[in-house]
Amino acid sequence: MSTRSLRTSFSQGLAFLRDHPQVWVTAGTGMIICASFIGIAYRFGSIAEHAQEEVITVRVGSILDTFVLFAPDTLAHPEVLRGHIHALREQNPTIDSFSIVAPHGSNGWRVFISDNGAKEGSVTEQVSPVLRLAYGDPVHAYTIETTEQGERYFTTARAIVASTGRVEAVAVTTQQLAESDRNIAASLVLSYYVLGGILLLSMVLFFRHARILDFARLYQKQLEIDEMKDSFLGMASHELKSPLTVIRGYIEYLQEGTLDEGTKKEFLRRIAFSADELRQLVDDILDVSRIEMGRLRFSVDRVLPHEVCEEVATMFSDEVAKKQLTLTVDIPESVRVCAVQVDRGRLKQVLVNLTSNAIKYTRQGYVRIQLREEADRIALVVQDSGIGMTAAEREKLFNKFYRIETDETKAIAGTGLGLWITKYMIEHMQGTISVESIKGEGSRFVVTTNRDPSP
Repeated sequence: MSTRSLRTSFSQGLAFLRDHPQVWVTAGTGMIICASFIGIAYRFGSIAEHAQEEVITVRVGSILDTFVLFAPDTLAHPEVLRGHIHALREQNPTIDSFSIVAPHGSNGWRVFISDNGAKEGSVTEQVSPVLRLAYGDPVHAYTIETTEQGERYFTTARAIVASTGRVEAVAVTTQQLAESDRNIAASLVLSYYVLGGILLLSMVLFFRHARILDFARLYQKQLEIDEMKDSFLGMASHELKSPLTVIRGYIEYLQEGTLDEGTKKEFLRRIAFSADELRQLVDDILDVSRIEMGRLRFSVDRVLPHEVCEEVATMFSDEVAKKQLTLTVDIPESVRVCAVQVDRGRLKQVLVNLTSNAIKYTRQGYVRIQLREEADRIALVVQDSGIGMTAAEREKLFNKFYRIETDETKAIAGTGLGLWITKYMIEHMQGTISVESIKGEGSRFVVTTNRDPSP
């Protein structure tokens, strides 16, 4: 697989995880469950191992405590002691060796009796720490852990004290831990297998739950889409009927042939205005379709924004005059030479949408189009003295199909698509759009685009 293919697969994987956050939750939950089970299994294993060691230590300590009670009286009878040792070995399979050692000379120790007769009489000068402990404290049994050839052993020692209080010998046992370790290891392995099965089942259930969540979200989204479609169809039908009714009515007047030239021109102007409304509605619907299918194209070029502003202002001169509004274009001389990198047609469409909305929602006062420089960007501002918006209304302003529905706006035509399309186009031309508004005081839309650095 090529590096490019790997990068593509990695990018697709990141996109999938970004679009499906429940996968992170599922994976994280699974990891927590796995870590918890492993921790619990390890903890129980450690507890079991410690408990097993304690049992062995206590049992052997108890055996030696009993053994040393009668051992002083039988030290003179080795065969009797040897018989007792063999009997204890048979009753306690974990005891690997059992012997009685006594001090020999100044530093040595001699094996007095052993379950392995070959060792009896042997002398060693290497004194085990456990022998020193038992010899120094004849009241208690002492145990230390040793390792031989990879296997663990416990060595336990208990002093044999004569009736005179003198330590005559030390009983020493070696207990195998291999069998205990194997049992604990087998239990741990079984626990891990059970853990694996539980974890696998949990992951299956979690992923199934994640898919159910996906289906639930998709179902909810589909319901929202259906609701929006119904709302849009009703709204579009109304918006289409209104200009068509106007056009048809004026055409019927014109067909009568009784109107003077001035009235005809006014009726034709109104027909043209209604036709423009129809065209704008159809364009919005087509743009939405293109955006949804990813087919909205942009042809970015060097554009002088002041030209676009002046064109749009001219387009709306009749409409603002009819509403007795003031439409001004404020462009400093220093900005007239500034260019931006955008699609000219799309920028004009954006400005038409913003200016049209400003005129629609302004009953009296002004609409102002401004251009200004902001570092390496150019800001296009459309401001009005209209009805304004609340903070809650501003939050939803750029949502698809959203329209402010109040007593003040119910008579104003619109589909709720213009600002959604506007935001999409501005952002896809590497620009930004923001709005400032106060209820009853007007609104101010600011669009920024990249400045063309070329002279």
